[in-house]
Amino acid sequence: MISKLYSRCLLVALLIMVSIIGLSVTEVAAQSAPSRKKIVLIAGKKSHNPGEHEYLKSVRLLKVMLDRAPGLKGVSTEIHSDGWPSNPSTLDDADVIFMYADGSDFNLAQDPLFTDNHWPLIEKQMKRGCGLVLMHYSTFAPASYGPAFQKWVGGYFDYESGKPGASGNQAWYSAITTETTPLVPVPHPVTQGIVPFRIHEELYYKIHFQANDQRLKPLLRAQLSGNETPQTVAWAVERTEGGRGVGFTGGHFYAHWQEPNFRKLVLNALVWAAKIPLPAQGIESVFYTDEEVDRYLK
Repeated sequence: MISKLYSRCLLVALLIMVSIIGLSVTEVAAQSAPSRKKIVLIAGKKSHNPGEHEYLKSVRLLKVMLDRAPGLKGVSTEIHSDGWPSNPSTLDDADVIFMYADGSDFNLAQDPLFTDNHWPLIEKQMKRGCGLVLMHYSTFAPASYGPAFQKWVGGYFDYESGKPGASGNQAWYSAITTETTPLVPVPHPVTQGIVPFRIHEELYYKIHFQANDQRLKPLLRAQLSGNETPQTVAWAVERTEGGRGVGFTGGHFYAHWQEPNFRKLVLNALVWAAKIPLPAQGIESVFYTDEEVDRYLK
């Protein structure tokens, strides 16, 4: 009788130990498993000719390229049209927000960052250390918001702080040119795997950077007409509160997505800003046609 009781007690003890060990293994596995990174891609409303400022087509393409990038694991991507998510709470756990939309340019109503109380929601995400990537027209900002742009992404296209012209109209501090020129990468994680490439592009330059900003790292430089020194057209910062920011003034023409180095710059920027380790040669991708994008996103 005693022997049977002892055996039962021993069996119960063994079961309890197995349960405890199993639970511990599960907890360790959960703690050691890499957290999934979330990339939110926001497209503004279409405002230019076909082939220009193709915001929605571009973020759809970016999603497919990210989802199908070889070796890029543990990443979720989502796209939002019309300049803002229908449910803004999706931003609360984003690791990086990509904004590709019209900028303000003396009209705050055309910039989704400054409409419908969106600005406080972006501020909230920046304070918790979310990454931010701004492309082309989205780098525009009024001077009153300039310090925030400088803090979050390093600089902005300043259309208000220039000296008045002969007519008395306010001149831009920053400038725009459309020309064919090489874009030359500067060593940085975002430019890994990128070599100089030549495109015909509408580029913004003379970006309003914060003076003596030690965080600021140029990514691409271009020798532009009328300028003695190469101009920075893409840049990155690591913010003191932990977030990362990238600005790129190219992106006027949709056709540039067919250029491998152009694609790699933007993909690298998104991955780096989300604090995902980049491979030595950057994020590899291919260009997908509209029909292929539609098929993959069904």
